[in-house]
Amino acid sequence: MTALGLDTINGDTTFFVPRYRIKLGGKELHEHGSDFLSVQFKDSVKELSGFELILNNWDDAGEGGNPRFKYSDDDQLVKLGQRVELELGYEDAPGLELMMIGEITALDPQFPASGAPTITVRGLDRIHRMRNRPKTRSWNHKTDYQIAQAIAKENEMGFDGDKTSPEHAVVPQNNLDNISFLLERAKRINYEVFARNDTLLFRRPRETKDAELALEWGTSLISFAPSLTLSRQISKVTVRFWDKKEGALVEKTVDRSKLASAVDKGKNAGQVLEEALGEAKEEVITREGITSEQDAQALAESVLLRSSYAFVTGTAQTVGLPKLRAGTTVELRKLGKNFDGKYYITESTHRIDNSGYQTTIAVRKVSV
Repeated sequence: MTALGLDTINGDTTFFVPRYRIKLGGKELHEHGSDFLSVQFKDSVKELSGFELILNNWDDAGEGGNPRFKYSDDDQLVKLGQRVELELGYEDAPGLELMMIGEITALDPQFPASGAPTITVRGLDRIHRMRNRPKTRSWNHKTDYQIAQAIAKENEMGFDGDKTSPEHAVVPQNNLDNISFLLERAKRINYEVFARNDTLLFRRPRETKDAELALEWGTSLISFAPSLTLSRQISKVTVRFWDKKEGALVEKTVDRSKLASAVDKGKNAGQVLEEALGEAKEEVITREGITSEQDAQALAESVLLRSSYAFVTGTAQTVGLPKLRAGTTVELRKLGKNFDGKYYITESTHRIDNSGYQTTIAVRKVSV
């Protein structure tokens, strides 16, 4: 541990042989371990998490046996809808990390002109069951937190989230499936919706949390490709709505300079925008479904904060590290004054194949 309290991964860090554990329907495929050609897991704070397993599908059965396709012909071993548990890590490490609990959603066999047949097994997290089942109903006298909690219970998932306010008199769900509806509600208040194993998360971004790992370019950080852009930045947001009770047009304006952020350690996007262009940029929103000044304030803040997420973005590659997950933070070092610092991981891809175990992350930072 360093003085900063971070696990710093450097060139002296020892990594053991990559290891994985795959359970299908609660049974480990240990006896078929040699059939795995690659194992990949991808998670995100913006879309469903998924896995991809590429397996040898051919069994020549040896002398006198009957050749067969191991997996595409076995409806019990690998089948659509089957529960999958995926763990990744290293031999002799403290333990494997449970990366996801999901379900098989696609089977893609390959019968090549040369070489052995393979099969790609793909799957998604439990949220996929909330898709493509539109509902029309009203949520009465509930906060967004309570709505998300109820939807998680409906889908037999655990729930973890940050409480919200205020309570809404009526929130219509008009011909939307549950995940589209939750994403729409989350967008209004700058929340995230994604799954972690069997739990639905409905929460604020965790950018203010301490970084779990520190990576240095030239040692543990294999590569990093950042982008610093002003194209989507705004300095002020105004939300206008019609107040039916008062019979009047009401507007709420949020200025970035008045919106304190614990993650703005340097110059934020608004400051850089005004320095570069010499003027502020404003966005005006008129939207149905806003019924109170609180709703308008929350939406204006959300739009302003979310515009910052495109300020500094990047893709980094490192040795396989199960701790690098979407929704966590990492510190990147030796990248210069504008690109050193703490980043929020929005997407991670973990892959084990004959080249070893590598992790690729998509990150963002709201200040330089």
